[in-house]
Amino acid sequence: MNPAGADLTLAGNANMALYASMIVYTLAMLVFAWHLAARAGQLQAPRAVDRDEVLVGSTVTAAGATTGSLPSAGVRRSTPAEPAFEESPVSAQRGNIALMLTYLATALLVGSVILRGFAVARPPWGNMFEFATAAAAAVGLTYSVLAKRNRWQWLGVFIVTPVLLVLGLALAVLYTEAGELMPALKSYWLAIHVGVAFLAVAFFTIAAAIGVVYLVRLRREEKPPARRGFIESLPSSAALERTAYSLNMVAFILWTFTLIAGAIWAKQAWGAYWQWDPKEVWTFVIWTVYAAYMHGRATAGLDLRRSMSIALAGYACVIINFTLVNLVSTFVGMHNYSGM
Repeated sequence: MNPAGADLTLAGNANMALYASMIVYTLAMLVFAWHLAARAGQLQAPRAVDRDEVLVGSTVTAAGATTGSLPSAGVRRSTPAEPAFEESPVSAQRGNIALMLTYLATALLVGSVILRGFAVARPPWGNMFEFATAAAAAVGLTYSVLAKRNRWQWLGVFIVTPVLLVLGLALAVLYTEAGELMPALKSYWLAIHVGVAFLAVAFFTIAAAIGVVYLVRLRREEKPPARRGFIESLPSSAALERTAYSLNMVAFILWTFTLIAGAIWAKQAWGAYWQWDPKEVWTFVIWTVYAAYMHGRATAGLDLRRSMSIALAGYACVIINFTLVNLVSTFVGMHNYSGM
């Protein structure tokens, strides 16, 4: 039956674009893994290297100067204790192919979300299926924007894989037919509040991926393995940690806005800024954990490994907020719009 207010033709096209994006993302994941395999085979014996590797957003001039860095740019200075790494044309080509596939897959996914929005004539995040696909699109788009400039091909497999898992979960478990929006969500705050939340989650996700890689890289630096793998070809642990901190800072600012916007919307919809709704509580829990991370990161003498663990705990709270809080009956509240 045609749900009221939904264009089933556009909704079907949105689904086709979603399936196509998953196929292309799968190809990108495989090529990213192939790229990492090539990097692992290029490591040379440890030696001093007279160069700087700029991790985030800088351009190296012919004279060796750097320009145009993003906040907290991570600069890796090779030391006699770490292996030199010069990427081969073959490895670079594989990374670029994977990145191009990611661009295509992300364009298809964004197109799917837009078509779904046109099909239902509203912002396309009125149920858990739409939440999941829109959030995955935000992660893919944010990574695509940052990856080329920062040469983050090495990070691709750690981003594309969870995006694929989310899309698979959305189709297999969360799928909901296109239909009208629930009355409680019919507000311009839906686009503002939820849209900024998606962007914050995208930055949190990329920062969490880099944070996990940082912990592995740090362990390998402290206890060098007998045989080096692709981990040793990645930027230094210090550079990875600084980059994750930069991304978490951006995400934290966006999440702060999300929390405030949600309170304003709650006042308009329910007559009070705060109702102790499970979604409200977990949104504040996420903010609190990341605030603790920011404070710990700025505290002199605190172990950076410990502060990164706090950040990853915060990301675990993000996952709980977007899954269990919406799907488990224990957390039933005014925010339960899963559509299931």
